[in-house]
Amino acid sequence: MASPLRSAAGRHTAAFYASFFMVSGVYMPFWPLWLAHWGLSPGEVGLFTSLGIGIRVVAGLIIPALADRLDARRHTIAVCCLFGAAILVCHLWIARVPVLLLGTLATGACLAAIGPIGEALGTAASRFHGFDYAPARGLGSIGFMFANLAVGALISALGVQVALWWMVVCFLLAALLVARHPGGRRVQGQIPPRIGEIRALVTNPVFCVFVAALSFTQASHAVFYAYGTIHWTDLGLSETRIGALWAAGVGAEIVFMITVGGAVAGRLGPVRALGLSGLAGILRWAAMMFDPTGWVLWPLMGLHALTFAAGHLGAMAFITRAIPARFGAAAQGAAAAMAAGLILSLATAGAAWAYPRLGGLSYGIGLGMSALGLGVCVLLGRVWRGQELAV
Repeated sequence: MASPLRSAAGRHTAAFYASFFMVSGVYMPFWPLWLAHWGLSPGEVGLFTSLGIGIRVVAGLIIPALADRLDARRHTIAVCCLFGAAILVCHLWIARVPVLLLGTLATGACLAAIGPIGEALGTAASRFHGFDYAPARGLGSIGFMFANLAVGALISALGVQVALWWMVVCFLLAALLVARHPGGRRVQGQIPPRIGEIRALVTNPVFCVFVAALSFTQASHAVFYAYGTIHWTDLGLSETRIGALWAAGVGAEIVFMITVGGAVAGRLGPVRALGLSGLAGILRWAAMMFDPTGWVLWPLMGLHALTFAAGHLGAMAFITRAIPARFGAAAQGAAAAMAAGLILSLATAGAAWAYPRLGGLSYGIGLGMSALGLGVCVLLGRVWRGQELAV
């Protein structure tokens, strides 16, 4: 397939990804730091993060399915972006913990909807316009890396409040770009799915095994997402270096996706690509349990190309092959609701208990989940032979 840079549709898709990832590229590493600056304890930060992720179970199931049912993927993302920006601005006046929790839940709901619907638009644009999905996704991830570097440096110079305003601006940019997203066109003769059909899809046994494999491999990142920045700060790393380390991980993801990611996922197939994610996670999180602070952090962050990107491309390949196109957002939402919702929330809750007591040894949670995910991938290879699932 052609490079996304050779078509206006590919460039627009990459630009939308970049604008959204410039939100998540700040939210993941620096929002826990913002909450700590607001006055929450490490345990409270973990609890807030866990509950915020937990809302993705509900929002990630309902909102993408509704977007498919109404055939309104672009409009749904635009509304979520605008609402997310407004909620973040409201944080400037929050003075009580319960209200802060409500803000966390509302922000989590917006992120839960935008991610899977955006992936449905991205894969659809790739099919409609004939460009390679993996490089477009990788080019978009440059926004994540840029946000890591820029906001890390800006926080060092101006304070953590910069993170909030950065996300507000990028939410608004994403709303502007999604309005004409090339993956949102209507397909002649395609009937929006009924609720009963969506229910049949998400309860299909093969789809459930796939979701379990994706959930365990991707939720293995929970300790790192919730406490990686805080733990590195406690170990004496500067905000600038922490931002650079996060950027190195995303940089490895970008290089992998732009260069060989599509070919590797195509050669391995969806199941083996997911299994590679679990195998790499066993190595990465085992090493992180020893609190490394020197040069070894760089290759460990480089493993993000496998622990995240290989698994993500495997998941996109599975959905493209196994799921009828009209269920795209619903399938993405159901998978994300489990992988980035329920299972990640439970793992983050475990991290909230483990980190104050064990410190870096809490990365053992990620090690165990990676091993479990690898085992489920073996099962997926036995129950799915590449066919499109009947709904």
